[in-house]
Amino acid sequence: ERVLFMKREDKNRQTRAKILAGATAEFAAHGYEAASLNTVCLSGGISKGIIYHYFESKDELYLACLKECFHSLTGYLKDHLTGEAEPEDLLTAYFSTRLDFFQAHEDYARIFCGAVIFPPACLQSKIADIRRDFDEVNDNCLRKILRNRKLRSDLTEEEIIRSFRMMQDSLNASYHHPSEDGLDLARHEKDCRTLVNIFLYGILKREE
Repeated sequence: ERVLFMKREDKNRQTRAKILAGATAEFAAHGYEAASLNTVCLSGGISKGIIYHYFESKDELYLACLKECFHSLTGYLKDHLTGEAEPEDLLTAYFSTRLDFFQAHEDYARIFCGAVIFPPACLQSKIADIRRDFDEVNDNCLRKILRNRKLRSDLTEEEIIRSFRMMQDSLNASYHHPSEDGLDLARHEKDCRTLVNIFLYGILKREE
């Protein structure tokens, strides 16, 4: 009986993984709104009943795909940003590492951008929960950059971090209407890096 149970568990994991892979590709290609479960069924050779056996709704399936995306991205960042780099080097390392991950996982890149740039209004609070660990990695990187730096006396570290998140949201909102060629991920990452650099170091040339 234990062997049969384990075989069923393995089959369940494989079926769930197959659904998630097909759904990730579909959400990545068409976004949350336009994605079709019928296409997921056709591409994976599975019935819609099987999908609903594992996931109650399209929303639940989308959130499951998103959770896998953010979990993988966050784990990758934690694994590759372990050194004690200088603040300027840490900023470069962060965006280089993030772009490396996205270039190796294009479907995750598109799903990530969909969640942070075009989040479905009905799922915003759940998406915020899913990306909490990712946001914490970002906050910790900023804290390391600020460490041992002299801050303005009228600003606390928490106020700076909150403003940093608002700045990121503003940048993402500016990409809300991508060009006909779609979202240029490399440009988005470059713009993020430039804006963070300006946020931290300003735009005026410092005297030597």
